[in-house]
This record gives sequence, C-alpha cells and structure tokens, in this order.
Amino acid sequence: MQENSSHAQPQTVSAFLNDFFLARRKKNPSYSMRAFARDLSMTPGRLWELMQGRYIPGKKVTERLATALGLNDTQRTQLAEFVTQSKVENTPTLRELKNEDFSLISDWEHFAIFNLLTTKSCQSSPEWIANRLSIPPLVAEAAIERLLKAGLLEKSDGELRPKYSNIATEHEVPSAVLREAQRQVIQQSLTSLFRDPVEIRSVTSITFPANLKNIPKAKKLISEFSTRLAEVMEKGECAEVYNLAVQLVPVTAQKK
Repeated sequence: MQENSSHAQPQTVSAFLNDFFLARRKKNPSYSMRAFARDLSMTPGRLWELMQGRYIPGKKVTERLATALGLNDTQRTQLAEFVTQSKVENTPTLRELKNEDFSLISDWEHFAIFNLLTTKSCQSSPEWIANRLSIPPLVAEAAIERLLKAGLLEKSDGELRPKYSNIATEHEVPSAVLREAQRQVIQQSLTSLFRDPVEIRSVTSITFPANLKNIPKAKKLISEFSTRLAEVMEKGECAEVYNLAVQLVPVTAQKK
C-alpha cells in the first residue's frame, strides 16, 4: 500500500523521506526514526546522514529505498531526480590538475570515463565502460583505479561517480605529456571522420591571413567558445561523450 502526504511536493531527498516518515508517524505516534531506518534496511547513523544531506545514495540504494517505501513509478522517478540533484549540488565545480598529476591520467580514456559516468543509465562496471568506449576491460579497470587514486572519482555503495563537475589542466604549460594527450584527441577526430555519419559529428576548417599580435585574443575567444558550447551540450539528459578539438595552427613556415 502506497503512502501519500498532503504536504507540498518535496524538493530534496531529505524532504521526500521526511514526508514518508511523518505519514507513518501520524498512523503510529510511537514510530521512531530508528524504526524507519530498520524498515529501510539502513543503520540509524546512515539514515541520519541521508536526512542531513551528508550522504548521497547510489543507484542500488536508491532502488532499495524505492522498494522499501512501496513507491509507484512517478515517485521512483521523483526520488531518482532528487538524488541526481543532490549529487550536482554537492559536487565541487572544478579541479585543476598540476602537470605532474595530469601525467598519470593523460590518456584519453581517463577523461572519457570521468564524463561517461555522468551520462544517463551509466554503469560502474569496467566491462560496461569498456564496451561503451571500445577499449579492453583491463584498460578500463586500470584507468578507473588511477582516477580513484587521483581523487577524481569516488565509490559509494559500489558505484562510481565524479568528485568534481569538471577537471582541467594548467594553461600554457609546455609538456611532452600534454602534446601526447592532444595528439590522441586529434586522432579521435580522424577516427570519427571515417567512422561516424555526418549527422552526429562536425569537422570544419577555415584558412585566413593572421596578425600574430592577435593570437592572445584568439585563444581567449576559443576558450570562451569551448566553455559555452560545453554548457549547451550538457543541458538535459546526456547519453554520450563528445570531444571538442579546435585547432588554431600556422600553415606558413614562421619567419626567423
């Protein structure tokens, strides 16, 4: 039998669960938070952390809560949305990697895994990740371990999730590691050019005369454009992971 509340629609996981707790308490004044924890198959301490917003459940725990509460499909969706929102609100915005830190995760699959774990219906198993990225499972497993060791991913209830909403490298740092990472991104563009239909990719170019004094302004424009485009692409439910590579390079040999 499903429980209903006459309260306004809750806006957080805590408020959502609190409505159910109060509904049970109304039927049975002796019903305690400890009893609520027992019915949800949680320890009282863990339930307290959840109610205080200090613990964000993973998919398995969220599904277990939904079953324990007897939620209908609409309520299950609502609870899942509150959990997702809690993850967003509790995720620090940016982690800038030092050059030495970046060298440990410079291969393209690390950034792909980091972003893949934010997409719709993502799974944490190395096998699923490997299949989605067309890489060997052992490569996926090793990359996950490096991301965890670097503090860029965290594991909760057996599920992986990013600790930051975005990661970036230091700017303008000459490095063989950075050059190799950029080569891999360009190689992925070449692969997509011959693999993917034009409807799901865009590869364009333009050649023009250039005043070298305007290079700093050009770099700033590219950075702003990249950020704005990423914001546009990230709106709504994300199902895939994309690379954006913008090349601004001289065609002519530089004068001595």
